[in-house]
Formats: sequence, C-alpha cells, structure tokens
Amino acid sequence: MSEDDSLIEEFFSEVNDKYYPQVLEGIDLLDEQRIEEGIEVLSRPLHTIKGVTGFMSGFEPASVFTHKVEDYLKKMQAGEVEHDLMQIALAIESVNTIFMLIEQLRESGSFDKALTDDIESRLSGESQKTGVTDESGINPLEMEQLPDAQIFTLKVNRLYSSEQLKMVEKSLQSINDGQKVLFDFGITMSVGSAFFELIASYSENCDIGITGMNSHCTSTFYSWGFQRYLTEFDSRESFLNNTGV
Repeated sequence: MSEDDSLIEEFFSEVNDKYYPQVLEGIDLLDEQRIEEGIEVLSRPLHTIKGVTGFMSGFEPASVFTHKVEDYLKKMQAGEVEHDLMQIALAIESVNTIFMLIEQLRESGSFDKALTDDIESRLSGESQKTGVTDESGINPLEMEQLPDAQIFTLKVNRLYSSEQLKMVEKSLQSINDGQKVLFDFGITMSVGSAFFELIASYSENCDIGITGMNSHCTSTFYSWGFQRYLTEFDSRESFLNNTGV
C-alpha cells in the first residue's frame, strides 16, 4: 500500500468512526430547527474534512464543495440566510452531499458534477436568478393503481417542502391496511429525511418498497437507517414479482 493509499484509508476510517456520527447529530439538530446548535456541531467535522481533502490527491473537489457548504452554514448562523424549512432542507442536503461526493471520488475518481453544480447554485441563490422553477407547491406524486399494488412515482426534482409533504401524506392516507406500495423515484434527484420518515410511519400497516433512487437519495436512505422499515428493490419489475402481481 502506498503512502497515499494509507492516508486515504486512515481518512475514511476517521470519517466513518468519528466525523459522520457528529454530522448525523448536527443534521438531527437542524431537522429539529435548532439551527445554532446544529451548525456548531457540524463545524468541526466539516472543517476537518475540507482541510484533509484539500491536500489528498484526487479529492480536491470535495474540499472546494465543503468550503461552499461551510460558507452557507456560517450565513445561516449569522442570520444572513432565513431559517425557513426550505433553507434548512438545503443545508441538510448539502451536508449529505459532501459524504456522497467523497465516496464517489474514492470509488471511481469522479463525481456527479451536475448535482454539485445544482446545489452550489442554490447555495449562492443563483437558481432564483436564473428562473429555476420552484417545485414547493407542485404535487410530487403520480399514482398508479394495480390489482394488488399501488405505485407512486415521484415527479419533482427535489422533495423537501412542508407543502409537498402534506400532499404525500394525503396520498398515503388513501392506502388500505395490508396493501403493497412502491415509491418509484422517477426524476427525483434528492429528498429530505422527513420524506422517508413520513412514508416509514405507514410501514407498520403496509408493505412499502422503494426503487429508482440515485446515489444521493440512497445515501440519505441508508445513513438514517430507513432500510429497517422500507425495502429497496432493483426495479419496478422486481417489486411486482415479489408481490405476486
């Protein structure tokens, strides 16, 4: 093992054992709208990740991205960014993306630049200037009723707002106990943990599956432990075969 390989292994050991648990604690606080406390907990691990990835060969994009996330969190802390639900969701999405990014760089040496560019534009407020559609009031689900299953396809790029979650909950309330349900992520690039929490709350009475998640959604799904309540399927077909439809 080369010196560089040894450094990378040591870094990821620290990430998994030390930094990520701290980050999850900080994200939980943000989710509870305890903004100052959450940012305080996040500041140390993110600052360390930014510094270490800055001199690790091939990981420089993670350092640059983390720096931009840090700047956004500092603006939230200073009151320059409003503490509304959309901004909190963006902060959580951005922090989660740091870990997705370093994993992608570790595995392949490349990363999903379209996703990081999109997040960076929203962190800087440029998305509002360029006329990106606000999807907060758009019904995020399209429902398909099959004989023995119900399929919900997500129809928005991002699902975070309270308005969207209310629409999801209204759809969930129509589900009968014992019914098989699949959420197909369609075009969706990212969702907040609150979305998974909402659908997981119905898993006691329904068999709920997930399919079509990208790496960012998958990271949120598994890091928060939602696989204990929801089952991920490779495809819609594997879900249907499993249900006997």
